[in-house]
Amino acid sequence: MSRNNNYGSLSGRRSGGGAWQWLFIGAIVGFGCAVIFLLVGLISGLINVGGESVANLATQTPWVITATPEPATATTEPVEVIVTDPPLEFSAPTASPTIMPTLLTLEPTITPTTEVAALPTSTTSSAVSNTTQQTTGQNTAGGQFDRLIAIASPMVSIAGGQFPMGTTAAEVSAAVAECQAGYGGEAGSCQPADGEDSFPQHNVTVSPFQMETYEVSYEQFLTFMNILGPGSHRNGCLGQPCMQTLSDSETSNVTFDSQNYSINPAITTLPMTNVTWYGAQAYCQAIGRRLPTEAEWERAARGDLGYIFPWGNTWSPDNSATRRSTTQEKVSVTSFPTGASPFGVLNMAGNVSEWVSDWYSPNFYSQPQSAGPDPQGPPTGTEKVTRGGSWDTVPFYTRTIHRQSRDPLSPTAAIGFRCVADANSAANAGNTTGAPLGSNIVNTPDPSTLGIVPGASDEETTASQNAIPTLPSADNNAAPTLPPRPTTAATNTPAVQATLAPGG
Repeated sequence: MSRNNNYGSLSGRRSGGGAWQWLFIGAIVGFGCAVIFLLVGLISGLINVGGESVANLATQTPWVITATPEPATATTEPVEVIVTDPPLEFSAPTASPTIMPTLLTLEPTITPTTEVAALPTSTTSSAVSNTTQQTTGQNTAGGQFDRLIAIASPMVSIAGGQFPMGTTAAEVSAAVAECQAGYGGEAGSCQPADGEDSFPQHNVTVSPFQMETYEVSYEQFLTFMNILGPGSHRNGCLGQPCMQTLSDSETSNVTFDSQNYSINPAITTLPMTNVTWYGAQAYCQAIGRRLPTEAEWERAARGDLGYIFPWGNTWSPDNSATRRSTTQEKVSVTSFPTGASPFGVLNMAGNVSEWVSDWYSPNFYSQPQSAGPDPQGPPTGTEKVTRGGSWDTVPFYTRTIHRQSRDPLSPTAAIGFRCVADANSAANAGNTTGAPLGSNIVNTPDPSTLGIVPGASDEETTASQNAIPTLPSADNNAAPTLPPRPTTAATNTPAVQATLAPGG
């Protein structure tokens, strides 16, 4: 009996605890397997934690999502879209780069073209154009002088050919005697030496050309100046002064108000004076013309018969404006049609003396080149020739053969000009009516504020300017030997002549 209690107890405990043990062991094994499966799944990416794989959390590297952007084909090749952690922040899309360049080209292509087309020729470009124009003598400044050409003086044709240029001792002696007799009035102070530089007479051949019927008027020249622009009178003509204003000389009638050049409307058709030689030449070139040579001027004044005065060989007080004429002051450029030259050119005696292109030499007529075809005068000099005399001289100085001279930069109230052109030139344009136009000058002052101021006297200075040896006897036409022409500072000073009263 005692043996059953010992072994019975033992066998009873083994049979009651074996199932629990196996259950515990199975749980341990199952948990371990689950843990292993979980770790494998996390590592392989099959299981996500919070939407991210363990590998991604550890490395923070991009991962790939596949997509099918072309719904038309189910088997479309996948497109890779890169996503970063943290996600990228995208700004609003900008304009297409192909649009902006197109828009930027509109402004420089369209806007400037429209503006430039509407602008007139600038002063700067006018200046550049004028340099070429002054060289060629043509209107090449883009039409800026069209307005001036429209009012330019009409022209007449001057026949070419040979004529006797200059004078003889006999003619000079007769002219001096008539001058000293006074031409029916007060005696003049003429001397034979005053005609010495027009000797000897020599045959000259000139080509056909055209000459303006009238002297250039105030209206025409101030239109030219206002086209050149403010201040151009100081250095706007071939790089030199063009003219004097009232501020420069009391003998000038031109007012400059810092913007415009103006004149009393009552005297717009009077000949332009107080103009330099350079101003005269630049004006002519602006309309495609030029100053006449001395030979051309004399040919136009004398005609085929070699007149001493434009209308003939006898002085008449009714055919021009001089100090011994019925009219003893400057007059309109269309005055004295009865005093026209054989070719129909007006006021070639009196009114104003006229610049010509030649340099002056007192003994040029004794030089071989003076008798060549179309002589141009000496190649250099200090003074330019003037021709025709003026309202402030006695008739002796208005003879067609008489020569005077002046510093090209010393204008006076007694010197003007007219233009010419070659026979085949197209410059014969402009005012074909033959009558001066109405006032074309802007900003004209009150007529009572300006008037014609008596100015330089050609007569009083000619004696000193032409102080060279006397002429040979009337029967001796051999060329004299002449020394250089003496000059004094006073003869080139406008102030000296401005003190002389007209009509003396």
